[in-house]
Amino acid sequence: MAKIIKHPEVEDYFVERTLDEVKAAPRGLIPDYEANRLIVLKDYRLAVDFDAFAQMSANTKDAPAALQKQLKKLQATHILQASPTSTEPLHKAIFETFCNGDPALFQRVQTAMRAAHEAVMGLFRTCFPDYEHFRVVPSVRLTRTMFENLHWDNHNIDDDFQQVRIFVNLDQRPRIWNVSHNYVNFARTVYRDHDLARFAGRDPNEMNNYIVGSILGGTAGACRDTLPRHVVAFEPGEIWFGESRMISHQIYYGERAMVYMFFVKPEGMLDRKRRFNAQVEALHASFAPAR
Repeated sequence: MAKIIKHPEVEDYFVERTLDEVKAAPRGLIPDYEANRLIVLKDYRLAVDFDAFAQMSANTKDAPAALQKQLKKLQATHILQASPTSTEPLHKAIFETFCNGDPALFQRVQTAMRAAHEAVMGLFRTCFPDYEHFRVVPSVRLTRTMFENLHWDNHNIDDDFQQVRIFVNLDQRPRIWNVSHNYVNFARTVYRDHDLARFAGRDPNEMNNYIVGSILGGTAGACRDTLPRHVVAFEPGEIWFGESRMISHQIYYGERAMVYMFFVKPEGMLDRKRRFNAQVEALHASFAPAR
C-alpha cells in the first residue's frame, strides 16, 4: 500500500478502494473522483514484467535531438507499433535508445507494455462505467523525473471536458509525490490579493499559468515554494487516480510510469458542475459583486 505522510495544514482528500469495492459500487469510482479525491487502488498491483522495464536505458541523450522530447513523454502505442526493423525515426529510437538495440529485450518490453496498456484500459471501463471517452493520451514516462515544481496540470486546452487520469508506477522502486492544495481552494485564498477576477470568462488555463508561474514560481522555482504538502510513496505496480488539474502535485522522484489521460464527455458525469471548467466558473461567480 502507498505510504502517505499527511500534513495537517492540507486537506485530506485521500481515498483507498479495493477493486472488489469498486466493482460493487453502482458507479464505480465516479463519486470519489468527482469529489476531487486522490484514489489509490488498494491491494492491487499491475501484473507485468517489471524486470523488462528495469533493463531499458533511461538515457535519451544519444537519441536524435528532435526526438528527445517525444521520448521523454512517449505514448504507449508507439512501443506497441514499433519493431526492431522499423525505419520510422521514433520507433527506431525506441529500439536503439531505450532497448539498447537488443531484439530480445525489445520483445519483452513490448509484451509487458501491451499487458499494461490492456490492464489500464480495462480499469477505466471498470472504475468509470458511465463515462464515455472520446480521446485517450496513453503517456509512458521511461526517464527519470526529480524535483519537479509543485503545480496543477495545464494542458493548454480550453475545451470543456471531464478528465480522468490513471497513474501506474512501472518502476521497481517507489515513485515519490508531494501533493498540496486543491486548485479552487487555493485560488480562493489568493483571489482578491492577486486580482484573479480579471481571469473570469477567459480560458481557465490562463489563471492556472499565473498561479503556477507568478505565485508558486514555475519551473525556475522548483522546490522553493512554501506550500505545505503531503508526501506519498507509491509502490511498484501501484495504481492511483486523480484530476491533476485540481490536485496540486510534484514528482519528487520517479523512474518509469504510465500516465493515461482520458477525455470524457460531461454527459456521463454524476454532477456536471464538478468538471474543471465549471468549478473554475463557480469560483469566479462566488466573488462577483451582487447585482
